Amino acid sequence: MSSELEPETVYDMVVVHRENDVRVVTLQLFQLYTLRKLDRHFKPVIPFGPHLFGSGKTKFVQSYLELVNNMGESALIGLDYVYESEKANRRGFLEKLKRASLLFVDLRRLEPTVPIEFFRNLKWAVYYLLIKAACSQVGAEILRKKEAFEMVDMEPSNLVPLLRDILRIPSDQYLLLAFDEVGVFDTKATFFELEKNDKGVVRPYNDFIGIIRELCEEPDLFFIVVGKSEGLNIYNYVASVSRVQLVFIPLAPLEKHSIVEHLEKSSSFLFTGSPKVSEILCHEDFSTSELAELLLELTGGVPRLLVRAISYLLLYKSSNNNFLLSKETFLIIMNSFLVTNYCVAPFLPRLISLSEQRKRLLRMLTLLSLYRIRFDFDETVQISSNSDVFLYDLVTDMYLYRRLVIEPDRIERYEVLIPKLLIEYIDQGLKDDRLEWLLLQTLKSQSVEFFYESKCRILEGLIATLFYLHFSRHPTNSSMFSTLGQLSRVWNEMNLQFSSESAAYYMKSIHYTRAVLGTERMTFGSNDECPDILFKLHGRTNEKNLMMVGIACKGRWSRNGIRWNEILEEAHKFLKPVHDQVLTSHPTWHCMLITMSTQLATNVSEDLNHSSRCYSSGDSVGEFLIPHNCELVILSEADVENFIGKDILSNLRNAFKSVDNPHSRNIGISTLQEIVLSLSKNI
Repeated sequence: MSSELEPETVYDMVVVHRENDVRVVTLQLFQLYTLRKLDRHFKPVIPFGPHLFGSGKTKFVQSYLELVNNMGESALIGLDYVYESEKANRRGFLEKLKRASLLFVDLRRLEPTVPIEFFRNLKWAVYYLLIKAACSQVGAEILRKKEAFEMVDMEPSNLVPLLRDILRIPSDQYLLLAFDEVGVFDTKATFFELEKNDKGVVRPYNDFIGIIRELCEEPDLFFIVVGKSEGLNIYNYVASVSRVQLVFIPLAPLEKHSIVEHLEKSSSFLFTGSPKVSEILCHEDFSTSELAELLLELTGGVPRLLVRAISYLLLYKSSNNNFLLSKETFLIIMNSFLVTNYCVAPFLPRLISLSEQRKRLLRMLTLLSLYRIRFDFDETVQISSNSDVFLYDLVTDMYLYRRLVIEPDRIERYEVLIPKLLIEYIDQGLKDDRLEWLLLQTLKSQSVEFFYESKCRILEGLIATLFYLHFSRHPTNSSMFSTLGQLSRVWNEMNLQFSSESAAYYMKSIHYTRAVLGTERMTFGSNDECPDILFKLHGRTNEKNLMMVGIACKGRWSRNGIRWNEILEEAHKFLKPVHDQVLTSHPTWHCMLITMSTQLATNVSEDLNHSSRCYSSGDSVGEFLIPHNCELVILSEADVENFIGKDILSNLRNAFKSVDNPHSRNIGISTLQEIVLSLSKNI
C-alpha cells in the first residue's frame, strides 16, 4: 500500500459539523463590520485558529463560505435576541457575506522580493503574496514584481482595488482574506527587517498583525488567520499583539454523528461512478454508524487522522474488491503497524522531536486526559524554576489535541485528547518510562464514549494506579501490601502477586463510572454491580489460588464521612454475588473488598478504634454475614492518608468540597505535578 497516496487523491472530503466554528467566525466578522462603521480608531477583531497540524483548519477556512451558505441565518448567532432594526442589519451583513469572495493565502510561499530597496520588507512581501495568490486563484498570469510594486506603491488603498480587479469582483462585494500557515514566522522571520521593541526583541507576529491592522481600514475587507506557531501563543495575545483582538476558532474534533455525515456525503474517485464512502465500505451487516464508532475510537475525531484512516480503508478495498468490512476485520487492518504508520506519517516529525522537558510534562497531560480533568483557557503550568507556560499552549506544543467543553454554567473549558493512533508512537519514544507506558496503555484501552461523558475520576484513578504500581513490581516493599498482610491471614498465606490480566483490570477500574447508565460491568464472572476498582491476584506458589480484590471509594467526600450502612451496601453488592456466582464453583478462590474513604463517620472510626480492620468469612458486620472465602477490609483514615499522601489528599478534599466535578484550577496544577511525582516514586 503506497503511503505516497494522499487522502485528497483517494476521496473527496466533505466538511461537516463545523457549525460552532462558523458561528464564532461569522460573529467576529460582523463585529469588524460594525466597528469599522462606528469608529475610525477601532481595534479590529480577527478570527484565529492556532491549532496543531491535522485539526482541519485549512479545510475549514477554504470551505467557510460554503458552510455559511449551507447554514443560512443560523450562521450568525444572536438574530433571535436583538431588536428588529438590528436583525435587519445582521441579515443584510449575512446576505452579503454569502456572496463574498474568499482569497486563500498560503504563507509558506512568503519570501523576500524585489525591488531591491524593499527586498527585506515584510509588508511588500505580504502584499505581493496576496497578488500572486489572487492571480493563481483565477488562473491569470502573475503580475511581474516591478509592475505590481508600481501599481500598489505600498498603499492598502491601492492593493485592495487591484486584488478585486484580478479576482473580477465589484468594489462593494465582501472580500475575505484567509491566511494559512501563520507559523512560518517561527522560521522565516530572519528573512525580513522587523521592528524591535524597547528591549531590542523582535516579535515577527506583531509586524504581520500590524499589516493586517492597516488593511482592516479598507471597506468590505475581512480576515481569518490560522496556523500552528510556537511564537504566537496566549502570552502574545494578552501582552504583545495589541493592535488587534484575536478570537479563537474552537475547531473541536468531530463526534460520531459528524463522522456518519462525513461518510455519507464524501465520495471516492477510486471507484466507478465515484460512490459515497459509506456505500463502498458499509453493507447490510456493517452499518455506517458502526464504522463511525470504530473510526472515532481510533482517531479521536481528529480530522486529519480520520481522513487518512478512511483513505487507507478505501485503498484496501480498491485492491481487494471482494473484501467485506466488519468490526473484526477493521481492528485487524487498523492495528497493523503499516496502517498506523500511514495514518500518522505527517505527525511523526513532531512526535519524535519532543524535548526531555516536554516528555516530563507529558505525564501530567496524560493524567489530565486519563482522569478527565478539564482546564481553563488561561491556566498556567510551571515548566522550570523561572518559566511558566499556558496549559492551552502546552497541549499544542506537545502535539496533542484539545476538546472544547461548554459546561452547564456556560463557562468554556478544555480537555486533553490523545488519539489512540498517536499513542503507539508516543510510547515508542518513552520505552523506559514505565509510568507513562501504563498511563498511555490505559488511554489506549479506554472507550471514547466514557471520555466524552464521564466526570473527573482523579481519586479512583490515583488509587488504582498506586495499587498497580505498588503491587506489580516490588510488592513486599509496599506499605499497603504490608498493611493488608497484617490485617488478613489469607492475604499472607496466599503469597499474592499480580496476574498477567491485572493490567487490563486496572484499566477498567478507571474507565467506568456509576453515573453512566445502561453499562454492564463484569466482575470476573459476576455481572452485578461492582466497586470502583478491580484487581485479580494469583498465589506465587500455587497458580490455582486466586484473590479477587475490589476497592470501593464510596462516600469519599462526604462531609460527615462514610457510614456503616454505606459500607455494608458495598459489601452486599460485591461480596455476595461474587460468592454465589463465582466462588462456589472455585474452592481455591477468594474475594476481598477494600473500603477506602478519605473520611469515616465518627461512629465508624470509634467502632474500629481508629484503626484498619479486616472482617473474615463467618464474621457478622451489623446484619451482614461475610460469605465463605470472602473478606471485608475497612481502612482507617490514617492508612488512606499514608497511601495517597497527606498533602495530595488534603488538596483533593478541598477541590471536591464545593463541586462534584472539579477542574484543574480547583485541584491545582501543583497538586497534579505532585501526583505525577508521587506515582513516579512508586515505580
